[in-house]
Amino acid sequence: MAKHLAPSSKHELKKEKNRKLERSEKITAGEDRPVRGLPYRFMERIPAWLPAALAFVLLVVIGILPLKGWLVPAAYVLVFILAGTGVSLEAVKKIRERDFFNNELMTLLASVLLLILRHYFEADLLPILFTVCKLAEDYLKRLSRKDLESILDILPESAGLITEDGIERVKPEDVKPGDVILVAAGERIPLDGVVVDGITTIDTAAISGQRSPWAVNKGYRVYSGCVNLTSDIRVRVTRPFEHSTAKRLVKLAENAVQFPSEQEHYAARINAVYVPAMLVLALIVGVLVPAFKGEWAVYAVRAAVVLIAARTVADVYCMPVAYRKGIALAAKMGVFSKGEDCLEAIARAETMIFDKTGTITEGRYTVTDVYPVKMSEHQLLSIAATAESFSRHPIAIALREAAGEVDSRLLKVIKIKEIPGRGVSTFIGERQVYVGNAALLTEHGIQCSVPEKPGSAIHVAVDGRYCGYILVADKVRRRAFDALEGVRVNGVEKLVLLTGDVPSVARPLASRLNFDMLRAELRPEDKKRAVEYLMGNKSERGTIAFVGDGENDGGVMTKADVGIAMGALGSDAAMAAADVLIMDRDIMKVPRMVSISGLVHSVSWQNFLAGMIVDLLIAVFGMLGVFSPLAAELVSFLIVLAVLGNTLRIR
Repeated sequence: MAKHLAPSSKHELKKEKNRKLERSEKITAGEDRPVRGLPYRFMERIPAWLPAALAFVLLVVIGILPLKGWLVPAAYVLVFILAGTGVSLEAVKKIRERDFFNNELMTLLASVLLLILRHYFEADLLPILFTVCKLAEDYLKRLSRKDLESILDILPESAGLITEDGIERVKPEDVKPGDVILVAAGERIPLDGVVVDGITTIDTAAISGQRSPWAVNKGYRVYSGCVNLTSDIRVRVTRPFEHSTAKRLVKLAENAVQFPSEQEHYAARINAVYVPAMLVLALIVGVLVPAFKGEWAVYAVRAAVVLIAARTVADVYCMPVAYRKGIALAAKMGVFSKGEDCLEAIARAETMIFDKTGTITEGRYTVTDVYPVKMSEHQLLSIAATAESFSRHPIAIALREAAGEVDSRLLKVIKIKEIPGRGVSTFIGERQVYVGNAALLTEHGIQCSVPEKPGSAIHVAVDGRYCGYILVADKVRRRAFDALEGVRVNGVEKLVLLTGDVPSVARPLASRLNFDMLRAELRPEDKKRAVEYLMGNKSERGTIAFVGDGENDGGVMTKADVGIAMGALGSDAAMAAADVLIMDRDIMKVPRMVSISGLVHSVSWQNFLAGMIVDLLIAVFGMLGVFSPLAAELVSFLIVLAVLGNTLRIR
């Protein structure tokens, strides 16, 4: 599966690939090319249901009235014109767009053939039933479109720009980074920025899908799309509107349909063969067979039944609608997918890999014990905190918090080198300091003590002399076990944990949470190799999903079929690297996303298989003379309604 990553060229490559499939192009185009002309303008002003309703009433009246002679065909032709004009115009429009095997054309051919064969009732009923199915399908599409359009509500309409003359209401697009805006209580935050004045409570429900207000004051970051609940605040804008959180999420949701699922590609390939094959079969049944056996009228009726079964398979079986409903449903709970193919990849995931820190655990380390060697605890903490003074890693933050105010004489850091998966190497004054795991010190010929208690040990050495270690612990995320079991229940066969922790720390956690596989003491490059190994050993139809925070494991995430980032709100790295963004850190949304993806995938297959099997049975039984045109029309009508109803289960 192609990754949904920056730069945009990767998106363009995928789009170009999609354009090569005519059916996929129709799906992703979003709207039909307008066809100008008096008949089209006239039909656009008439409700689509009205001609079909009038045609049905006339059909009933004709059945009641004792018409004779030429009045009978004339009446039925009038009904056909009323019911079939809209179908005919739509067929012509699609042919002009080079869609030569459209549903409208197949319906029109079958109906005209039945009319010629004097099966008047069936000839008129077919376009009426087709219109009813089309109206039901359009209604479902509108529901799906409405769900997606609800995401637009997070976009602000205006911003209160603070100028020398006071507050000026302007469009968010007109505000530049560095400008200060006033966000009143109850107002949606229009742009990303930093609070410069005021204390308030922010509600992120519109973006995260979960009502969890959090307090902010001066210096806190706030994001567009969130709602300011309690007090007015002033915000210095840090990003232009086009790059704001709300705008990016809306674009992401809108562009998701440009990356269709493999199921839709499969339907496109089937359609390219199926409809022409049905047309050839109809010609064989209606022309070639009676050329040898006679009975032209009988076999022509059978050919009409075959034409009734000749339909394009993507729209009728609601594959695009199902995926769009799934994307919208996920967005409502604060999970944004970059493509329909991402949902499909999650549904087919046989292995799900989890990064530990910030995903399975909260990523907020605390110092639990300090074991110095020939120095005080405070000295050991001060050295470690100073060496880690420029690191953003959660362990570095915990060390700085535990050390408190560091002796200013230790702050003469001359040189610092961060070693991924190991720790840091730095100079404090003239002394060389190593702070990290046991592997870092062992690589430099320094022997470490074996920790007496469980936990992640941060070892410290100064000028080649071992100075002790500090134990830190990370709290397991609440309901992590339930989330992992939920993932397993929804069809994922294997759960894998990747971590940089030593095995003695990682094994109890992996055992407690029932992981199937553990890889410990991994550097970022080791994690990439682990993912590549699993990718190389998956089944042909299975996929590999990776769940992380997207901040520290973005490079690893891109190696999997689908990357899922937790806590993506405010993280540019997560938005760039991940295929699916969980805006908050609720781990229970992972199994919910797997469940939604599985439902969408199964509904699409159910619709496709049920529809194809029924259509093929109609064609076969019609060819053998078992199905009459009326029976074929009714069965075809019922299976379309069943497919539409099945799609409504996605909610």
